[in-house]
Amino acid sequence: MLTYEEIEKILPVSKGIKNAGMSFASIAFTSNEAQPKGLFIQNGEDEDLQVAISNGAIAAVWPSKKELPSYTPNHFPVFLAEGGTLLAVVKILEENCHKVSLERKDDKTWVIFPASQDQRLPNDLVEKVSQLIQSNENCNDRNGVR
Repeated sequence: MLTYEEIEKILPVSKGIKNAGMSFASIAFTSNEAQPKGLFIQNGEDEDLQVAISNGAIAAVWPSKKELPSYTPNHFPVFLAEGGTLLAVVKILEENCHKVSLERKDDKTWVIFPASQDQRLPNDLVEKVSQLIQSNENCNDRNGVR
């Protein structure tokens, strides 16, 4: 599973509590999907952090130029993405593709794509993420180990 420290290496600027022992069972691109021990990726107009938290999010990736909701809990980690959240998540997945899955598995972080047509991600992003996760031959960790 992805850990707080692995996300922090890619997105070092954050708000809220710093919890090195935290791990993520899921990454969700929408607030209204169940996301157990989730890392919520703020995407487009979906800014409902409260719904994401209600659905299991324990941290979020948020655009650095977008204001956080005033109700954001102080103990809730928020990683700030300078170049946009979607680029940040691609970088996270590129460097940690051996730790994620498109299916729910006990030992890997589950990537959850939006089910609703209203909250679709760009097709090229979905394809890139899917290829990263499914391609073990191009998957190296930060030390170059497959």
